[in-house]
Amino acid sequence: MRQNRGQSEPDHWLDWLGDDPAAAVRKGIEASLRAQAADAVVEWVKILETPRFLTAGRQPSENDQVMLVTRAALAAPFALSVRTRQHGRSVLLGVFSWVAVNLSPPGVRKDRHWFDLGVELDWAGEQLQGRMYEIDGEHRTAEQ
Repeated sequence: MRQNRGQSEPDHWLDWLGDDPAAAVRKGIEASLRAQAADAVVEWVKILETPRFLTAGRQPSENDQVMLVTRAALAAPFALSVRTRQHGRSVLLGVFSWVAVNLSPPGVRKDRHWFDLGVELDWAGEQLQGRMYEIDGEHRTAEQ
């Protein structure tokens, strides 16, 4: 995942991930692993194919030509090597998903990660929309 002024190689807007989307995804993967084992050390990560992306937004008014992005998500299939004291080295395959909601009003953004082992990208891609709406239930009506 390379970024070029807000774009990735598959030509999808990724500004919601910050200046370096690939580094942000790696940090998210590492955080997910450390939530399971505090001493987890990721030795390497490879994104196996082009991630799936989903972006949602709204127009500020009917006559406006601008779209405000309110939600964004990605599902990235990975292979990685992780090491812990208790389990030694493991090679894991799966899909890392990241959903961010409430992107339009500053200060109320919510993010959530999913770390699904042994699943296919098609399955994870199908989960993105449901996950996108499940994490912001109390703000959903304000944005629609």
